[in-house]
Order: sequence, then C-alpha cells, then structure tokens
Amino acid sequence: MNFFSRQIFKEPLFQFLIIGLVLLGGERLINSEDYGEEQYSIFIDNQILAQFMQRQAKSFKPEDALKTIQGLTYSERQRLIESYVQGEVLYREALALNLERDDQIIRRRLIQKMDYLAQGFYDEKPPLTEADLLAYYDSSREDYKRVATATFTHVFVGSGKDISWEQGKIRALKLLKDLNVDQVPFENSGLYGERFLYNRNYVNRDDDEIASHFGPDFRQEIFAFSPSSPPGPLRWQGPLRSNYGWHLVLMTKKTPMYVPEFQDVSSVVLADAQRQQQREIKRLAIDNLISKYKIIDKAEPK
Repeated sequence: MNFFSRQIFKEPLFQFLIIGLVLLGGERLINSEDYGEEQYSIFIDNQILAQFMQRQAKSFKPEDALKTIQGLTYSERQRLIESYVQGEVLYREALALNLERDDQIIRRRLIQKMDYLAQGFYDEKPPLTEADLLAYYDSSREDYKRVATATFTHVFVGSGKDISWEQGKIRALKLLKDLNVDQVPFENSGLYGERFLYNRNYVNRDDDEIASHFGPDFRQEIFAFSPSSPPGPLRWQGPLRSNYGWHLVLMTKKTPMYVPEFQDVSSVVLADAQRQQQREIKRLAIDNLISKYKIIDKAEPK
C-alpha cells in the first residue's frame, strides 16, 4: 500500500463513508425479505381498478367507473383483478429487463405525453377578453374571408375539333339573340345548346369551383356580369369562352368576396384564438424545457 492510499484511509470523511455503506448493506441484508415483499407486492383498491377499467374501455368517466366497480359480483371483480395483475406484472418485468430502452414506440409515446402535459399551463391563463378577440380578428381578417359565389345557368356551344372557334362564336351569338327574344327561363336552358362536360346549372358555387370547370378567364369575366332576375326581363349574356367552347350565361345571383364583421364570426374567432393561445403556451413551455439543456454537436466542424 503506497503513501497516498494510507493517507486516504486516514481521512475521517472516507471512514464515515465506509461505515455508512456497511450499515446500509447490513440493514438491507437483515430486512431483505421486507424489500423483496415490497418489490413484488401489487396493491389494489377500487380507485385503481376504476382507472384500469376506464383505460381498457377508452371511456374516461370516473364516477361511472367507480359505481360499476362497486356493483361487481365477486367473480367479476376477480376477473378484473386478474386482468390488471397480468398487465402490471408484465410491465414491471419489462422494466426490470430494461426493455423500454431504445424502443421507438415507447419513445414516441413519452414524447406525446410530455407534449400533452405542456398544454396544462393553459388552465392557468385568464379567459380571453373581447379586446383580445378583436385584436386577433384584426390580425387574421383574411382567414375569415368569404369567397365570391354565383348562381347561373349556361348554354354551351362547342368549338375545337369539328368547328373552329370563330364559327362557334358566330353560332353562339345567333343563339344568344334567340334566348333573349324568347326570354328562355333558367329551368329551360337544357333545351338549348350542346351537352357540357360538367354541370348545366350552378347554384351558389364559389369562384374556385367555377374556375376549375371553365378556366380562370371565364371566372373573371362572369363575375363582371350583372345578375338578371324577375320581375325585370331575363338577360342572357355572353358569349364567354372556356377551355371547351363558348357559353351563354343567365346569371340570377352574385355575391362578391367579402370579410364578415366580427359579430358575425365571433364564436369562430373565439375558438381560433383559444387554439392559437394553447399552441403558444405549449411552445413556450417546451422552449423552457429545452433551455435547461446544453446542445453539444460532436459532428460540428471546428
């Protein structure tokens, strides 16, 4: 034994540590049966069984679950206990074998739980005021925009393979005159023209759908038309060119794009603002957790 070893053994702190370890080891040895008994004991009460039953049923109603537990017969309770004990034993043995390590499924589940817990701080926040909601609405007005819609019917005159675009337009202009002279109503448009690939009548259809059926140029031009409806004379308009040919249009209703007033969408704004607040609270909570850690990138070039 060298000089430094002898000096360490003479230190009071080292001697105290050795004595403590001897006493702890002796106590564990003497009471080994108690420690073993505690390690291999599974405690069960109504509360534990109620929680277990709720997880199994994926229905979380604590009061109903407790009433159900209290109303079980002896055999029913024993079967429930056996099921709980089996799962608990397998869980503990898996932990004893460190099976949770390097398991991506468990890792994802734990991340999900922490992510959920990070939202718990939301209940500590005071309710959003009307001023908060107005501020949120003003900053997000575009999210509540109502798209333009139109109600119209059309008569289609094809062009392309069998007939040129100019010839098709000439036919459409002649038919337009007949439609206006005869004052052909909305419901009789199907008696004229050719069959169209999509619909004949469009009721309260938004501008995106109209563009997808007829093309963006058609959408832009049709929303420049004025609606025509009784008691005034019916006014067929066009022809408008689409990707398929020419169209004569009888529009009866048009609603331009608009942003509704706050009062009209206040309930939606409240829900959206609450979700936004929850996301922000969770983000701050997670950022606070991350701030406790030092990131060391060993692959980072020096």
